[in-house]
Amino acid sequence: MTVPATRRDVVLRAGAIWLAVAAIFLVTKWAEIRALALPDADDTLRMIQVRDLFAGQPFWDLHQYRIDPPAGMLMHWSRLVDLPLWALQVLLRPLLGPELAEHAALVIVPLLTLGAAMLLVGRLAARIGDKGLIAFACVVLALATPVTGQMQPLRIDHHGWQIVAALAALNGLVAANARRGGWIMGLSLALGMSISLELLPIAVLLAAILTLRWLRDPAAGAGLIHFLLALATISVLAFFATHGMADLAAHCDAVSPPYLAALVIAAGGTALLGVVRPRNRWVIVSGLGAIALIAGAALLWLAPTCQAGPFTALDPLVRRFWYDNVHEGMPVWLQKPPVIAQMILPGVLGLIAAIGLARRSEGMLRQQWCEYALLLAGAILLAVLVARASAVACAFAAVPFAALLRDWQLRARAASRPLARIAILGGMAMAVMPGVPLLALGKLVSGPAKQDALPPAQLACNIPAAAPVLNRIAPATIFAPIDIGPVLLAHTHHKVVATAHHRAPQALHDLIAAFIADPDAARPFVEAHGAHYVLVCPGLIEAGNYQRTAPQGLMARLLEGKAPTWLRPVPLPQESGLSLWEVAPR
Repeated sequence: MTVPATRRDVVLRAGAIWLAVAAIFLVTKWAEIRALALPDADDTLRMIQVRDLFAGQPFWDLHQYRIDPPAGMLMHWSRLVDLPLWALQVLLRPLLGPELAEHAALVIVPLLTLGAAMLLVGRLAARIGDKGLIAFACVVLALATPVTGQMQPLRIDHHGWQIVAALAALNGLVAANARRGGWIMGLSLALGMSISLELLPIAVLLAAILTLRWLRDPAAGAGLIHFLLALATISVLAFFATHGMADLAAHCDAVSPPYLAALVIAAGGTALLGVVRPRNRWVIVSGLGAIALIAGAALLWLAPTCQAGPFTALDPLVRRFWYDNVHEGMPVWLQKPPVIAQMILPGVLGLIAAIGLARRSEGMLRQQWCEYALLLAGAILLAVLVARASAVACAFAAVPFAALLRDWQLRARAASRPLARIAILGGMAMAVMPGVPLLALGKLVSGPAKQDALPPAQLACNIPAAAPVLNRIAPATIFAPIDIGPVLLAHTHHKVVATAHHRAPQALHDLIAAFIADPDAARPFVEAHGAHYVLVCPGLIEAGNYQRTAPQGLMARLLEGKAPTWLRPVPLPQESGLSLWEVAPR
């Protein structure tokens, strides 16, 4: 007999797991925390964006003025992610001072994100499971590396909040009251889509599931109606709260007025259909289909370029050297086998468990598990197509996967033979962390890892070691590889031509074109952007890509120590690993 769980149970059990995981993170990541070694360039640029707020940049101005100067680059990121970092620093600055307050916020906010995710998973386990499943589900979530990799200290980019928004929407799906559940789902995904449009497919999946509810019971349209009303209303409010009237352009990579118009049409049309209260399923299907076509047509009429997606207009050179090398944006089958296993297998096992739970359940619980399985199947498909979507799929799988593991644990306890018990427990470990044995097997087959393997961009060169020298130079624009641009911005007062962000397409193209061009042909690109210095980091993967493509190009010549005559060397500390040249005047 299952024991019903209370809110106190959820908070205490999920909180205990969170405290343990947070403590482990603090211990294992302490060296990076002390050095403020942020894991990714996007985290670094997020930190800079919050610094700009404290420096007086208006809240509704999302330009990065030190990228592609003088106009700067308009970011597609949301202020919703900046707000917790900013607010915590406001609270801590009187006690700790600006630097230490920032440092603390970069550690605390991701851990609070993890805590929110665990509370939502715990609540979900209590809602459609039982009291004993709460801790199991939180542990499974903690061991899902695609999830916790986005919620570790210093990981302040938006992906963690996306996961939280998706989990909150899933809680709305299993709510007892359709109207309340619709508003929970709509609110969660409106905020989540304001953070990143990557959650739009999850919103479509939920709308499809709620449509199936309506078709199953013609009197059950409230869930879809209130979901779309909440999604449209909160999206509009969130847009104007975070953008004001400063940017009303039709952007395809973020929620913008064309998307808002489509959402308002979908919500208004569905609400009107609900007023009619159709009883015939074909009328419901026809009505919803017509509304969807009108909303889609409005979106494409207002923003015709969005038909092909936000990145299809990328310059071929930029796509080749940058976008096609962003592994997290590739399909999962292009990842390494241990990574594929870690991204996909927990979700698949969770889906199998959800289907099994649906078969064993009755009434409303059976319906909830069926809908859960449909949503999880859709999330897994998204993860197969785009690897970074695996974080949401793994988070969704946590509760049913935990139920499956608990069954295996009970079998292990009941096993009379020690070997059988060990085999079951070993199977549990491999199911939770399937990438580990594959990684170990790969090392066994291929031998020790090569010592000359290139490190991540953030660690390829020691920019902080060069910062004192760079900051003695008057502020200028530096022509530097895109992968180290944010770190240069964080540690110096200089500007850069481009970073790994698509809203400065011409600057991205010119930077890449210059590094693979003949040195004399590269000079006009450098001068066109007003760059006074050229800087390279030999340890960058990006630098190696340019060198292999153009052995006689500018980057290759600089890496060989054969700078053209229009560049004059500027000494930097040897330990920085960087090389700097000043552009000679004509």
